Amino acid sequence: MQIIPGILVHSLKELKEALKKLSWAKKVHIDIMDGKFVKNKTIQALTLKKALPKMEMQIHLMAYKPHTYINKFARLGAKELIIHAEATKKRAETLEMIRETGMKAGIAFNPATKVDKDAVKHADTALVMTVHPGHSGQMLMKAPLRKIAEIRRCNPVIIIGVDGGINSHTCGLVARTGADYAVATHAVTNAPEPKKTYKELMRKCNR
Repeated sequence: MQIIPGILVHSLKELKEALKKLSWAKKVHIDIMDGKFVKNKTIQALTLKKALPKMEMQIHLMAYKPHTYINKFARLGAKELIIHAEATKKRAETLEMIRETGMKAGIAFNPATKVDKDAVKHADTALVMTVHPGHSGQMLMKAPLRKIAEIRRCNPVIIIGVDGGINSHTCGLVARTGADYAVATHAVTNAPEPKKTYKELMRKCNR
């Protein structure tokens, strides 16, 4: 299982600081929140454009009307765009719109949201939320991890990630569920020594 460092920031200054801390990373997971889908509001595409990461970008979009964001992030060079199942009724169509730009399309499911089997068939990646989205540093909820096997049955080739509450105590559990990657924001990006912590998590989840 891979660990992807997460970035949840509210200003250009915070973004630059986070990218400096993660300069060694090959890939980052960036949270984009509109302040409506979740109460929190983070940086938007315009801010990201001012400090574009050199590493591969996986964008986690927590916003309504996700189709209106697709071209913005495609132009910024994002490799993946993950939308939320709860944010639109036109999930399959939106995922195919993402794929048409050359980005990989992802679908995220909140803890209480059932797996949309049709959407999963149109996605390259699925993100199982093990916390309620909006803030980092929450405790992992185990029940949503059951979705991983269901998603895999719907789409055997899909890449499955887990987001929320990933740390040295939970990464082993998540790895054993068959997830391909886990996002670590509080545990890695906000750690005193991000690279050292990242390596420790990788060792623990790949024993």
